[in-house]
Amino acid sequence: MAFSQQHFEGFRLDFPATLDDAREAVRSVVGWLADHQIQDAECQQWELVLAEAANNAVLYATPEQARQAAAIEVVLSESQIEVRITDHTIGFDWPVSVELPQDDESDHGRGLFIIKSLTDHASYLRGQGQNVLCLRADRKSVPAAREDIEATLDLMTAEVASCYETLANIFRLIADAGNDVEPIALAARWLEELRELAGADFLVLRTAGTEAGRLSFIGGVPSAISWEPSLDLRSSDTVESRAAATRQDQWFDKSTPWAPSDPLRKAGEHISGLAHPLESGGDLTGVLTVGVFQPLWEPSARELNVARSLGDFLGALLHGLNRRDEANQARLLKRELQIAADIQRSLLPAELPQTQFVHCAAHLATVGEVGGDYLDGILLPDGSLLFVVADVMGKGVPAALFATAFHSLLHSHLDLASKPSALMKRLNQAMFPELDRSDMFITAQLVHVSADGLALHVCGAGHAPLLLSDGRQIQEVTADGPPLGITADADYQDHPLSLATHTHVLLHTDGLSDVFSGGGILSRDELTAWLLSTAAAREDASASRDSLHRLHRSVVDASSQQDDATFMVITRGSHTLSAHTQNSLSHAKR
Repeated sequence: MAFSQQHFEGFRLDFPATLDDAREAVRSVVGWLADHQIQDAECQQWELVLAEAANNAVLYATPEQARQAAAIEVVLSESQIEVRITDHTIGFDWPVSVELPQDDESDHGRGLFIIKSLTDHASYLRGQGQNVLCLRADRKSVPAAREDIEATLDLMTAEVASCYETLANIFRLIADAGNDVEPIALAARWLEELRELAGADFLVLRTAGTEAGRLSFIGGVPSAISWEPSLDLRSSDTVESRAAATRQDQWFDKSTPWAPSDPLRKAGEHISGLAHPLESGGDLTGVLTVGVFQPLWEPSARELNVARSLGDFLGALLHGLNRRDEANQARLLKRELQIAADIQRSLLPAELPQTQFVHCAAHLATVGEVGGDYLDGILLPDGSLLFVVADVMGKGVPAALFATAFHSLLHSHLDLASKPSALMKRLNQAMFPELDRSDMFITAQLVHVSADGLALHVCGAGHAPLLLSDGRQIQEVTADGPPLGITADADYQDHPLSLATHTHVLLHTDGLSDVFSGGGILSRDELTAWLLSTAAAREDASASRDSLHRLHRSVVDASSQQDDATFMVITRGSHTLSAHTQNSLSHAKR
């Protein structure tokens, strides 16, 4: 015999047997029900029932009996609410039939009628020195589905594993592309590998060439299928052309109405899959089609993520290689830098998160098209925030690629955000092999701010000091950990700080105030003086960001500066959000 299982929540409250204490006890029970997602109307119904029941529990109490506490117990299941009220009075006789009394002055009978009318079950056990009134009613509020913790953990593990796998393959793909291999040969090798990773039977890759309005075939597996060498985008009847025109994934299966001229029909009669558009810098660069020789394809989340992510990167890389072969080296370099700049800008949040208690604004300026500076602001599920500023050694495409890897790993480990030192250690362990092999490093600063905006934890990895001010003095937090990529097993430390007395926090990269020949300098004294005056004036985050940007531009010659300059201002939420909040992140190229 099978038994159904239900989840139960319980609540018990003992109270002195007086009318005032009974009323307070009823309010506590109703508040507990409201906290457990019982709707207002249902709570009001129970408040009326409990008021009558609690009054009965203390109504007959003698002064001596009043010293013995009465009790209310509540059991909340997925389908019912049950209440038991215990008292130590002489009790009363429960009538055989509970009817509305004819006598308007009979409060006792009217109370029992209310209890009976508003519950599905009411019983009264009168005993020697103890009485128990039991009330039950079906729930009108449908309980929220309970989270399957194990399934959630399995999903999170699969997502992290997929991120690692995709990142590792991107590094391998970059290494292959650096060997000056022909684009067609590179595509053939990686399409075969991508087919295995995505659990697919066939793939077709088409890229945008010099001829406008057409996609050229660059590779496909298996090679036995003779794919069309060119696809006319003006034809909207084919699956691939629809993906290119709409810039959206196009699924196909046994129910798809195929156009007679659709090249995918060469793969067979019973096929299914996905045509995924490839973009770079806002431009269409091609279409990757992934499919199986079955009427219906049901890829796992991991397979779909690998196909899309690695396909996007492969398409962008091949597009860059084709452009290199079509133009001179100078034009190619400019295009690659533009692609990298678009990718880098896509890593930045469109707007930094703002809460009732914490406001922020930031500015990122790169010397060239792309740079190694990175910043982020993330609102976490518990209402707290994680702010990040990092600086990859060097600039240009290599720095931007490592900033991309840093971004992916950071967002894969947000479960560690409340302890920045643990998150920093995990980032270092994951990135050390590639950083060490490339002889590069990353300085970083992680700042976790509590949901109420009163506490923050800072962890630095070889980064510029974090500065705090209350308008009267400056507090400096230096980074005591080494940069990422220096030591594989480096340890990092959290610095807990109180924001109860501070109003302004400044994070920045060293490009904000470093000395460069002929470029001027924003000295540390000037920087701290600005922060003191800004905090004293209680400027909001956006106004503070703008004033620091103006100060930096007035002191440092932009044409001579050789390093990226990034900074972020965090303020406590006592300020009113200004119109500038919708432009919390500004980005400029020097």
